[in-house]
Amino acid sequence: MTESATDVVVYDHYRILGYDVAVGCDVEAARTAVRRVLGGFGPQPAPHASGVPAYQIVVNNTGCRLTLDGGAVYPNEADPPVDLLSVLGTLEFQLVTAALDRREDVFHLHGAALCLPTRPAGLVLAGESRSGKTTLTLGLMLRGFTPYTDDVALIDPDTLELRAVPRAFHIVPDTWSIVAPLAGGTPAIDDAPKGYFLPPQWAQAPVPVKWILFPEYRPHQVPQLIPLSPSEAASALVTKTTTLSQSPKMALATTKRLIENAACYRFLTGDLAETVAAVQRLVSA
Repeated sequence: MTESATDVVVYDHYRILGYDVAVGCDVEAARTAVRRVLGGFGPQPAPHASGVPAYQIVVNNTGCRLTLDGGAVYPNEADPPVDLLSVLGTLEFQLVTAALDRREDVFHLHGAALCLPTRPAGLVLAGESRSGKTTLTLGLMLRGFTPYTDDVALIDPDTLELRAVPRAFHIVPDTWSIVAPLAGGTPAIDDAPKGYFLPPQWAQAPVPVKWILFPEYRPHQVPQLIPLSPSEAASALVTKTTTLSQSPKMALATTKRLIENAACYRFLTGDLAETVAAVQRLVSA
């Protein structure tokens, strides 16, 4: 950070899936960066209740620190300051994790989720990091799909409807070059800090999950959708949810209902344009 700090700490309030927090900065550049990363959750009007957790990014000539209610969060007090991007990553991870930990009313599935452009139906891409789900999500957005989330899909255990988690996408450096041919050129991206992307629009209306794909990226792979048996689908789902450890009864019941009501596929992916076309054929069949 090159901008000097002032003595005035300005706090913005965010509501993350019902979890209220305040984030303060005394440097405008840091405050702007926070607003870009957390833009899906605010800033919001200050909550009526007092005593919300208060995070602060402390900036000086040597770097940044993150505190919570005055106590060190990252780095430790004995360690030297770090760069702003590292502090932003820690802040965003802690806030989203804390908010998700409080949502015991929904089924958590590690994956992206989108609403179809043609009708109220949901598609989930369940997979680990580096499975290609973020790149595929961006590709589908270029074809009219609207995202609910890029990282953790929240599903109502009774209706199997998706809930929005407007967390900024985490983008690796080569993602935009992969997406560019499908977009007809380099996509116009926002001014979020490096490694983040905040979609201009999120799906809001709840829709039921109709397809669950488990992508596996393989260079030069011809896209292939392999139907999963109920037992295979159940096994794949329970390895992608934290709800099993928090609420096993709800997790198992929701898994059972998902495999009864949604088509589940192992999805071998390769070229992005061909992969997107395979998804379009699937959901229009």
